[in-house]
Amino acid sequence: MPFKKAQSWKERGLQLQVIKDECNEILNRLHLPRDDARAQGIIHVRQLCNTLAAVTFKLQQNAEIRGNIPSILALLGLPDENSLRILFSDLNSNSKAAFLTMVQFALENCIAQVINAIGTEQPSGKFSQDANLIIKLCSLPEPERKHELLLVPALLRNTLHANGIYKWPSKAVIIETTQFVFEKDKRIKCASWSHIMHAILHSLSVYEEILMSQKVHSIQQVPAR
Repeated sequence: MPFKKAQSWKERGLQLQVIKDECNEILNRLHLPRDDARAQGIIHVRQLCNTLAAVTFKLQQNAEIRGNIPSILALLGLPDENSLRILFSDLNSNSKAAFLTMVQFALENCIAQVINAIGTEQPSGKFSQDANLIIKLCSLPEPERKHELLLVPALLRNTLHANGIYKWPSKAVIIETTQFVFEKDKRIKCASWSHIMHAILHSLSVYEEILMSQKVHSIQQVPAR
């Protein structure tokens, strides 16, 4: 999906729906029981779309219609529109960080459990290393590119945890035609909701390759922990 920076909460909601649709397609292809760790990782991403992201988006989408503002103020117990603007600003910052953190946790845990199930090596507990390992174990083509796509959401998460300042060696990744630039000790400019969803969507394509690879798909059961 080409990148487009959303201009409204309705547009962001449509971008979120693309991620949910991709999760559903992956689950349909995997055709695994819900308690399998491979399915659980993708299910958790879909759940986070339906909760942490969707509630944030829907509240603000409804607030874009002026006639809805009095009822939203009453619902949230706020005295005026300025208080609502402050709340939405805080909500955006916190929900973006929480959404990205929990999505990464779900997918990173999934990969760790898959590595354990393969049984030839142990996960290191460091995502960049484990991502390289699972890509190697599954013999994915273009391994360096696949690793980059998995790493971008993790870099975004780490940077948001550092108040938006990137603290590590500089790196730039292009996803389709969109640059994700991470300059050491500088504030990133690629952490909008649209950027985050674009990065997650493209990382999901790599997770699908991993989970559908012969090495992983042939495992009878990967226990969820």
